[in-house]
Amino acid sequence: MKYLLGVDLGTSGTKTVLFDEQGNTIAAHTVEYPLYQPKNGWAEQDPEDWYQAAITTIKAVVTDSKVNPSDIAGLAISGQMHGLVMLDKEGQVLRRSILWCDARTGKQCAEITERVGKQRLIDINANPALPGFTACKILWVRENEPDIYAKCDCILLPKDYVRYRLTGVKAMEISDASGTNLLDIRARQWSAEILEKLEIDPKFLPPLIEASAVAGHITDEAAALTGLSVGTIVAGGAGDNAAAAIGTGVCQEGQAFVTLGTSGVVFAHTTKPSIDPLGRVHTFCAAVPGAWTAMSCTLAAGLSLRWMRDEMFSAEKQSEEQQGRDVYNLMTKQAAAVPLGSDGLIYLPYLMGERSPVLDPEARGVFFGLSARHSKAHLTRAVLEGITLSQRHNLEVLHEMGIVPAQLAACGGGGRSPFWRQLVADILKCRVTTIKSKEGPALGAAILAGTAAGLFASVQEGCAKLVKVGEAEAHPDTKAAALYDAVYKLYQSLYPALRSSFAKLASLRRTLDGETVGYPSVFSTEFERYGKVIEGVDSAKIAAILEQCDCPTDATTYVASEPKLEQPDLMHDLQDRVFGGLPVQIGYCSGHNRTLNCLEYHRNCELNVCGTDAIFMLAPMDAIKDGIIDTQAVEIFTAPAGTAVLFYETSLHYAPCSTTKDGQFRVCVVLPRGTNTDKPADCGQSTESTYLTNENKWLLAHQDSPEGKAGITQGRVIGTNLTLD
Repeated sequence: MKYLLGVDLGTSGTKTVLFDEQGNTIAAHTVEYPLYQPKNGWAEQDPEDWYQAAITTIKAVVTDSKVNPSDIAGLAISGQMHGLVMLDKEGQVLRRSILWCDARTGKQCAEITERVGKQRLIDINANPALPGFTACKILWVRENEPDIYAKCDCILLPKDYVRYRLTGVKAMEISDASGTNLLDIRARQWSAEILEKLEIDPKFLPPLIEASAVAGHITDEAAALTGLSVGTIVAGGAGDNAAAAIGTGVCQEGQAFVTLGTSGVVFAHTTKPSIDPLGRVHTFCAAVPGAWTAMSCTLAAGLSLRWMRDEMFSAEKQSEEQQGRDVYNLMTKQAAAVPLGSDGLIYLPYLMGERSPVLDPEARGVFFGLSARHSKAHLTRAVLEGITLSQRHNLEVLHEMGIVPAQLAACGGGGRSPFWRQLVADILKCRVTTIKSKEGPALGAAILAGTAAGLFASVQEGCAKLVKVGEAEAHPDTKAAALYDAVYKLYQSLYPALRSSFAKLASLRRTLDGETVGYPSVFSTEFERYGKVIEGVDSAKIAAILEQCDCPTDATTYVASEPKLEQPDLMHDLQDRVFGGLPVQIGYCSGHNRTLNCLEYHRNCELNVCGTDAIFMLAPMDAIKDGIIDTQAVEIFTAPAGTAVLFYETSLHYAPCSTTKDGQFRVCVVLPRGTNTDKPADCGQSTESTYLTNENKWLLAHQDSPEGKAGITQGRVIGTNLTLD
């Protein structure tokens, strides 16, 4: 009889399981370790803790099982993904690992997006720059801990580091490497283009290996510490979800699983690299050679339920534990007694921000529709429904990618709940099956080890032999599914309505924490309802031309059409790519304005290309009531030099502002030809003509502005006028 070891290196602890050739569990042992949070939003662990946990748990199962170590054919590790482990030339760890759930790298994600380009990054890596991924962590260390970065010789991921300690071989396994933002997903190799644009030395990255390949062998030192035989095969292993897929039998086209652990995942296997062009779900290389996976990640799935347990069921938890029962069963029983839809209560599970499919680290949890009649049981059901509605949201993205699984295997703690399985079947409208083994990631790692050791001819054969389908399953109830369609329609509308408010809340929280918070930029979420940044405009050329234009320093100047700017290449590019073929005119606005004079509604979109840093004061068109708008509706955004900003027709704006009191702004203004003209010569330096107001735009002036005093307005801006400090 041969045996296989699966090591599951998680965030809370490491669990090692010894399996026999039929997939039966022979022995298991778990060791927990601390999570360090030196600042709000930071999450780190000591790689030495992982290694010691692996050594301890391996030795425990070898000892407890009493099997002959020579009969253990192989070992593999399933590991938490994305964590950054930095080693020096001697292979020593340089700092604690920055984990997948660490949220400090927003600035670095923006830097990656700017350097590589959002769409280009998705084209190569299949994923946008996300705070959880590894590349942004590398940039953070480079920018904030240059002394440590200078000593770095190699970068590994958590499980790859532990495997290195067991074998002495540095390598990075392909499914895990997919989550670094540095891999060419289609080619299954490091992307030279991304590394060059991010200025990351390729020497930092070790060779890539497949999950079921032989990565190394147990060293003399590791054998002495673990009780394993010297030379025991160690396979590449896999990222936790890729390993869980193997342990669930998801290894062929059309197969998928759904899990409710701390995070919630919908995971599908595919034989081609299907990529969502918006990056809403992740495409990674699979643990099966020559295959890929598409997966979503709801960050606070089971975490939401645990929050409910800890904060609202603490007394019940203590009582149930004293009687040897699990409080989750009580919570589920109470939730099951609440009508479908939780009496109109909807939960958004964004306690930790979100990754899939809304990609928003600033999103937060919401109970929508809370009333005095709602009880704790209602809240519990709403949480369970909200988590599952999030999984449906992700599954529909997979459908858009052409991935339509006929059934889903339910895994994790939620998979053992009949109530939650039925929720999944009703909300996702598909058959839900179960797996007998509760050791998904560890079993998947064991199958990879068996493949590397030659016990199985392929990963698929290993799954067929070791993964056993459970008897419990759920089928969608037609009536319930139809009602959940209506609930889902409202659920799906809530995040878009709250997106900009989440961003404002993040700024407010920083202010309440005592931070100095500046104006948001046009790259921020808050700006999205006003317009968008256009990539690829030759802003350097435009800035150089603006330097040659007549820009007086004692007034705000607007020129509707400037021959120096209206060069054929610029005209064609902006006309065809931005304005859909409409003939355009290119002019400019310059000055040293620092006050909100007016807001204007222009009948067309307007493109502004910043030759200098600039500030824009904006308001939504729907804030106008009876021709009046309050300055409280106005928001202020910064735009760095070189940025091309397209303002939507529904956005109210006027002349930009300079970023400093004594500074001057220069902004190129592009509009469809004939929709704006120069000021008449007798109009003065600071006012719009009545002709322009009546014919081409609707001007709303504040009473303190020159335009307001001159009566050149068709509406009013009321409230305290805005002047920049």
